[in-house]
Amino acid sequence: MNKATTIILIRSLNEGVLKGKLRREEEKPLKGGIGKCTVFTDKFKHPDSRVCASGKIVMNRFSSIGQHEHTEDWEEYTVLAGKVSSGGKVYLPGQTMVCKKGESHSCLNVADGESVLRFVKRK
Repeated sequence: MNKATTIILIRSLNEGVLKGKLRREEEKPLKGGIGKCTVFTDKFKHPDSRVCASGKIVMNRFSSIGQHEHTEDWEEYTVLAGKVSSGGKVYLPGQTMVCKKGESHSCLNVADGESVLRFVKRK
């Protein structure tokens, strides 16, 4: 995915906020990471009752989501744009990383610009 497509994706997230479909939360740093990440949380109730949170995260260049453990839930991230490193592996658009209950993980944006992740957290 090129930078122009990434910009369009980020604009669509901001439009989702204006239309009341997403809640925007800027966290600096996220989970003790570095840099700036903006979290766009879905406002709708997910059809899967096990899903406790979902949305998208825009990671600025060189930003990270700090190491954290999932004790009560598990989480999956799908890269929508950019390039993200987690657990010694680099994930590209369309690839998904999973952190199971009881495991810990972190993510680092290794793209030349922003990276966008889709997250789903389940109990």
